[in-house]
Amino acid sequence: MAITSVALASNAMEQRLDSLLTQATADGGKPGIAVAIQRGNQVIYSKGFGYADVEHRVPVTPDTVFPIGSITKTMTGLAITQLVVAGKIDLAATAGKYVPGLPSPTRDVLVHHLLNHTSGLVNYTELPEFPRGAERPVTRAEVLSWFSSKPLQFEPGTRYNYTNSGTFLLGLIIENVTGQPYDEYVRQNILTPFGMEHTSMADWRTLVSHRAHGYQRGKMGLVNAPRYDPLIAFSAGNAMSTTGDMLKYRAGVFAGTTTPTAVRERLHQLERLRDGTLVPYSLGCLVHVSLDGHRRIMHSGDISGFSAHYSYYPDDDTTIVVLTNSDSGVPPVSLEAKLARVVLGIAEPRRTEVPLPESLGQGFAGEYTMGPITFGFTRMGFTYKDGVLFAVFGGTASKGPSLPLRYLGDGRFISIIDDEHTFEFRRSGGERRLVTHFYGGEFTASASDRPQ
Repeated sequence: MAITSVALASNAMEQRLDSLLTQATADGGKPGIAVAIQRGNQVIYSKGFGYADVEHRVPVTPDTVFPIGSITKTMTGLAITQLVVAGKIDLAATAGKYVPGLPSPTRDVLVHHLLNHTSGLVNYTELPEFPRGAERPVTRAEVLSWFSSKPLQFEPGTRYNYTNSGTFLLGLIIENVTGQPYDEYVRQNILTPFGMEHTSMADWRTLVSHRAHGYQRGKMGLVNAPRYDPLIAFSAGNAMSTTGDMLKYRAGVFAGTTTPTAVRERLHQLERLRDGTLVPYSLGCLVHVSLDGHRRIMHSGDISGFSAHYSYYPDDDTTIVVLTNSDSGVPPVSLEAKLARVVLGIAEPRRTEVPLPESLGQGFAGEYTMGPITFGFTRMGFTYKDGVLFAVFGGTASKGPSLPLRYLGDGRFISIIDDEHTFEFRRSGGERRLVTHFYGGEFTASASDRPQ
């Protein structure tokens, strides 16, 4: 089922987009998907596929409201940047300056390290005390207590590792500096000026028209996802929106005069780690990467029962928004890449599987240490068995799940689940090198235990 609100794409393009999205919902991995694509000032595609409520067979439409998870971080980054330009926040100041009573070591972390995930703070959503599956209320102080006194993972500014803790703390800074609740500041200074009437920071108890239900994959199929207290995600992931509002958000940030030039320029500011490595995550909480040579400014979001992604291609003046009501299956960032190739006229990469001999497979196997840019794990392990190479996030000693990979030849592999998730093994001097593309970003790792 598909419901169209705007149909300005060519028939051939529309059919290819429809086919990709129908396939994404047909296997049950994504019960519902809403997509909007804008080129210049014209919306060329806006449709809903599948169901916003599976139990009652309520279809997804362009008006369906989805939680957008960590895309909220870009709103937090924009809010901080507004306050920096207004002279109310100093990026070089410590978090403790704006949040009195913070314990060590968190109080000494600089604001700009919080913005681009170079703070070293542990990620509270990965800690044992994180209340997975619980719907009980929490407080700001409780969430803060989970991570604020724990040792840093690394010295600030020396590595990049994505963490919700830093953005949660930024929300507290916004509240203390402005004297307003975080959601109220965002509503007055971002949502209302941009005309985003269907976007809010509402909790699951509040009645929200056209809200989608969230789902996860259980042993017997789809199940209803747990619903967290809004302060669990707070400024790191509590927003909900529609595809149409996300197009308004992109326009408000990147076009027109609603966002002043001084703010817009700071949003794109990239920094380097101490060793000179460029961090692709800007101080405006925007990810700067590329898709097959096309500049791509983007962010993804995953939160209990929902996943989302939006990308802006500035050189092509094209925006693509993908919102779904499942956090399992192929991530929206990968689906968006396939949609982008259709819209931008990019040829699909060749993904022909070839046999993997044991001698070659065993040569790729081993432990790899991630470089200074990481995404929640610092090691990757690979094992070979019966013609298949398996990836283990966190390393083989972590006993995490093994992900089967498909071999494409020349040291290149793709995930059996997501063919946009790639692995390429290279040799450099005495080291084996790994380059993996995951969630739209590029991450490197190395191993020197034995040659291929």
